Amino acid sequence: MSTSDPLTVESSVHGNAVVLSARGEIDMGTAPILRHQLEDALVGAGKAAVLVDLTEVDFLASAGLALLAEYHTRCREQGRALRVLTDGGPVLRAIRISALDQVLDLHPSLAAALAAG
Repeated sequence: MSTSDPLTVESSVHGNAVVLSARGEIDMGTAPILRHQLEDALVGAGKAAVLVDLTEVDFLASAGLALLAEYHTRCREQGRALRVLTDGGPVLRAIRISALDQVLDLHPSLAAALAAG
């Protein structure tokens, strides 16, 4: 990723879910962008499920994995669902290597994640 192509995260509401759609790479330098959006979703959306769409993410480093684990716990403590969208590739590989696929609620698409709740 070049400095002209940073991580972007857009927030939208679909029914009773806040969807955070990320595009780019999530690493130590860009993870704070996603953290900010996750924090906003937890503060401003009542008990809505939080869906993190990583289908347009090209790289997920340990900083991003740690963030997903942290917010999985925080959502659970609030009685909320955190669902992660990934359609495979390097993101799913990183999640599997870290064994977070045993913890996170993974879905291949927005439709599947919305239907889960």
